[in-house]
Amino acid sequence: MSGENDFERELDEKEEDADFEAEMEAGAEVKEESPEEVLANKIVTYYGYFGEYSLKGIAKTCAKLIISERYRDLCFENFDFPTQEEMKDWVLEEMKQNFDEKVVPLIEQTYPNMSEDDIEAEVAKLEKKYEKEHEEQLMSTTKAALKELRIRVRALQKELNALKRKYTI
Repeated sequence: MSGENDFERELDEKEEDADFEAEMEAGAEVKEESPEEVLANKIVTYYGYFGEYSLKGIAKTCAKLIISERYRDLCFENFDFPTQEEMKDWVLEEMKQNFDEKVVPLIEQTYPNMSEDDIEAEVAKLEKKYEKEHEEQLMSTTKAALKELRIRVRALQKELNALKRKYTI
């Protein structure tokens, strides 16, 4: 498994010291990070939340969900592709669900004494932060989901047509 996808990896002291020393040599001001910034950095660094692999997975999941929901329409050739805005809503919902699945355990590990209400508030705050900062990833994932949906629908339509020819007299 590559280091990039090693979600359980923690920086050892040598790596942290090397980063700190490099910043000091570069003349960078060292400021104390807030707990929220530390948590946000962990999410991006260790969990690769906005990594290409994660976003492709979200796009594929959205395409599969739409096909599952509208399979009957597909079979009866009444299927309409969602608009980009509709797909964006699907992607955003899937991103939030994916985000919650990864981030809630991380918050619980980082702040073991935090109440459930506080955890929900923290997740909501982080979601808003990432929603604003990562609009580009949302749009690219939406486009990827639409492309994935078109590919899957074409393949299903070919298979359905082949079955119709095979079983029609």
